[in-house]
Amino acid sequence: MELACFAVAWLAGIALAEEIGPPWQVLPVLGLLAFFVLLLWRENPRARLIAACALFLAAGAGRFLLAAPHFDETSLATYNDVGWVTLEGVVVGEPDERETYTNLRVRAERLALPGGALPGTPDGVALDVEGLALVKADRYPERSYGDRVLVDGMLETPPVLEDFSYKDYLARQGIHSMVRRAKVTLLAERQANPLLYMLFRLKRRAQSTIAAILPEPQAALLTGILLGIETGIPADLMDDFAATGTTHIIAISGFNITIVSGIFFATAKRLFGERRAFWIAALGVAIYTILVGASAAVVRAAAMGILYLVAVRLGRATYAPASLAAAAFFMTLLNPYTLWDVGFQLSFAATIGLVLYTDPMVQASERTLARFTSAERAEKIVSLVSEALLVTLAAQITTTPIILNIFGRLSLVTLATNFLILPVQSYLMIAGAIALLLGLVFQPLGQVAGWVVWVFLTYTIEMVRLTARAPFASVPVHMESWMVWAYYALLAGLTWWFKQAKERRAELWYKFTSSIQAKFTLGASAVLLILAFFFWRGLPDGKLHVTFLDVGQGDAIFIQTPSGKQILIDGGPSETQVLAQLGRQMPFWDRTLDVVVLTHPDSDHVNGLVPVLERYRVDVVIHRQIEMDSETYDYWLELVEDEGASVYEGQAGLSLTLDEADAQRPGLEMLILHPGVEVWESANDNSVVTRLVYGQVSLLLTGDIEAEVEGTLVGARDVAPLQSTVLKAAHHGSCSSSTQAFLDAVDPEVVVISVGVDNRFGHPCDEVLERLAGLPLYRTDEHGAVEIVSDGVQVWVETER
Repeated sequence: MELACFAVAWLAGIALAEEIGPPWQVLPVLGLLAFFVLLLWRENPRARLIAACALFLAAGAGRFLLAAPHFDETSLATYNDVGWVTLEGVVVGEPDERETYTNLRVRAERLALPGGALPGTPDGVALDVEGLALVKADRYPERSYGDRVLVDGMLETPPVLEDFSYKDYLARQGIHSMVRRAKVTLLAERQANPLLYMLFRLKRRAQSTIAAILPEPQAALLTGILLGIETGIPADLMDDFAATGTTHIIAISGFNITIVSGIFFATAKRLFGERRAFWIAALGVAIYTILVGASAAVVRAAAMGILYLVAVRLGRATYAPASLAAAAFFMTLLNPYTLWDVGFQLSFAATIGLVLYTDPMVQASERTLARFTSAERAEKIVSLVSEALLVTLAAQITTTPIILNIFGRLSLVTLATNFLILPVQSYLMIAGAIALLLGLVFQPLGQVAGWVVWVFLTYTIEMVRLTARAPFASVPVHMESWMVWAYYALLAGLTWWFKQAKERRAELWYKFTSSIQAKFTLGASAVLLILAFFFWRGLPDGKLHVTFLDVGQGDAIFIQTPSGKQILIDGGPSETQVLAQLGRQMPFWDRTLDVVVLTHPDSDHVNGLVPVLERYRVDVVIHRQIEMDSETYDYWLELVEDEGASVYEGQAGLSLTLDEADAQRPGLEMLILHPGVEVWESANDNSVVTRLVYGQVSLLLTGDIEAEVEGTLVGARDVAPLQSTVLKAAHHGSCSSSTQAFLDAVDPEVVVISVGVDNRFGHPCDEVLERLAGLPLYRTDEHGAVEIVSDGVQVWVETER
């Protein structure tokens, strides 16, 4: 129990260090406090446990901070995005072969920048560098582990995609650079670890043997199950496995490790005796782990398998939670970024589910069936369906929230599919392993044995395809991160409750129901915990958030600066819509806005700002006052005067520093680009155009300007730059705006259109959509609220739908 608490504290320290980045000085203070608690209350078991957990929390945070990359002039990543380079290095990972290209993990040793040189290039000087690069090379000729290669191409920072940060994904593997469309020249072979070279050669031969004894897609499926190579499985079949929630069949798991360790142990025991069998089995598990790729899920299973062998060697019983905690601790000690590996999360969650819930569900099922039949028959029935149904359900209890959070799909046929295919998987793996071994020795024998495993493989494939075709086999369901944590908190509470003896539960329930003080204390604690959680969620995270609110046919943009300031640009056409949207965006206790901007007084921009001024305290108002026959606008102007806010004329040249720059992040500037002194004829063309600049990222917010004003801005772009990372398309995507010349001048990477569903204006028009073709385009009528998040270097886009 204590070991599990220490592991949880350690993992929490790593997670907190990543989330809030505590300064170094916090860690020794926390450690000293824990040490003094241990000294002063060493006789108190609870105090000792809390202090020890605090030490592990501090140690986990310290380990994460130590793992943070530090780049200098010898680091390969320092030279990302400088242009065309030539680097020399060694392939230090197994080549990841895809249909049209191969991913190579290259340990760089020398680098030639533009004008520099390496062997085979013009004369020049090469730099000695260190670091890993992901190199995307042509599929052929094939490359091998240990190849010394010369790589020509563009050295780049890995990209951040629409819904996935490839940069963060690779960084957790120690890779901070990549070369796409690389030209790779072989210089020498076998330049890395000779044992790994031989192991990967064996794996390649095993893969070829499976391909020779079985047709496709059965060969690709068996290769995935035995060797951990999934790239050969057809995309439509992988989609079916995902839709039915059975991808765990392909992934190397504890089941595979159990069989491998059992085979090694039994064979070694016969040949060398029980004492040596332990070491041979442990070595066999380690070799198999490396052979299949040593992913986080496989390492977890291998670690627990080896711990089990250790327990057998020492003659002690194993305690699964302790083994799981030890595996988590040592894996994240070696690489704290493992905590964010999806395979690690799912593997550990599934194992926890199996440990905690399988036996109770088996017992509950037996008691339920015993009401209708004999206890002996109930036990037999449950034993028949336990592995195929109850084990799956136990794993689903703990893995479903992670699946919904990351993949956003819920399989409705997973229990049925697992019930159909799980019973044959042990036979499939054993028969497949026998066929592979026979094929390696003598291929015709392997082919005959392959006929047997073909039956199991074909059955698995056809059952998955059949259930995947069922109506509503899977449905899109997304679970926010806070929902995941709330789910696990509730699950932990319920698990603790039902782990108590029946008499203890009755005693606790009686104390609670009979004591007003207990009810009040529990209720108050729950309310305070919920308030504290949402207070924490409302704190700024150090990033810029710009959200294009879904307010129908109109504009409303909410901005939260990295320091927590809040700005609203326009209010949309509906009072209720904008207030509801603000309620979702702002902390529940906050009724202040630092800045309100009205771009122009059309009803689809000003209407929602009336209740905003009535309900919120506003410090600064920016608008361009023009003549407008609108009672709503007149009333809004009266509210501005009554508010007592500082009022600025929305005119070109106005600049506001929303956040000052500091050592951790750049400053945030809001610049007004339009209108100038001249008053334009239409209200749309008097729109206040703002440009937000945050480090290397900028956003251009255009109001409802039309083509003439766009032309004016293009003509003045030498004085007031237009180029921006994100563009809000003017006038809801109207044909009168977003000219090609303007789009070329802005050159956006992301475009957002704020527009209502089935609006009577036909926005956005087809011509504008054609001009925006090829750009990432987000629309509030299709995606709901669209949130742009940035740290000043990268941009993430999150959508409500």
